[in-house]
Amino acid sequence: MAWSQTNEWIEKCSAMCSIMATEQNPSGLQTSYEWYVDKFEKMGFETELIFNDSALYRPLIIAKRPPGKGYSNYIGFFQHYDVEPIHKSWDTSPWNLIQKENRVFGRGIADNIGPFIQRLMVIEQQEVTNGIVFVVQGEEEIGSPFANEVYPNLDLPDVSLWVEETGYFYRNGNHRILIFNEDSALSSIVRKLEQINSAHGKATHVRYRPLNKAFGAAKCPCLSHLVRETPYIAIGPNDDISTIHGPNESISLNHLDISAKHLEVLLNYGGYSNV
Repeated sequence: MAWSQTNEWIEKCSAMCSIMATEQNPSGLQTSYEWYVDKFEKMGFETELIFNDSALYRPLIIAKRPPGKGYSNYIGFFQHYDVEPIHKSWDTSPWNLIQKENRVFGRGIADNIGPFIQRLMVIEQQEVTNGIVFVVQGEEEIGSPFANEVYPNLDLPDVSLWVEETGYFYRNGNHRILIFNEDSALSSIVRKLEQINSAHGKATHVRYRPLNKAFGAAKCPCLSHLVRETPYIAIGPNDDISTIHGPNESISLNHLDISAKHLEVLLNYGGYSNV
């Protein structure tokens, strides 16, 4: 089944891919962070920018929206708006989003323009009672030096669940969920995700570990300084042929609808009223 917002998603992702938000293109990074800040503020988020004096074109973005009346949980998302440069030749133009064979191809679409934009679009369409906080950096692809310096001292709400920047489907279409620091609310979410997958004819494989990182999990500022003992989950529309950091990076359009359903469930994590 096609996701009802697929065309809008492609349009937004196409614009963001064309920006070329690499460390070698500071104007692209600046354009990218300004787009996300504008989007957050239009969605009712309070935004804060933390600037690195030696790289003013890629500040950290903290975007917070409080929970609804009678609710106190916060869901935390960590993302990045920079993308990897081009290292090898592509079959298509990497900075122009191309659609073929029910996939979209472009640098950064899987890591992590596509998942990031889908999350914003799903949140925008849902009546979310939980509070939401996004921590977004623009230097993930160069090892996050400023983030590793700043993240330990961030003033953030007490997050109940941290969500990885993306997640994966297997090559055969089955779903891999990565979790750790599991609690009863996260167990309940996983059961609901399994039910959605089963209804779509997909098997679910739960793995108790974080997402693989190019620089290693120990050097990831999100895992090291944000998650710690908090429940964590990695879900998203990427699959094992998305070729992150490689040529012909892509996302399957077939995964967008079920990924949106996963997000809708996740946004209700522990969604109980304290009144």
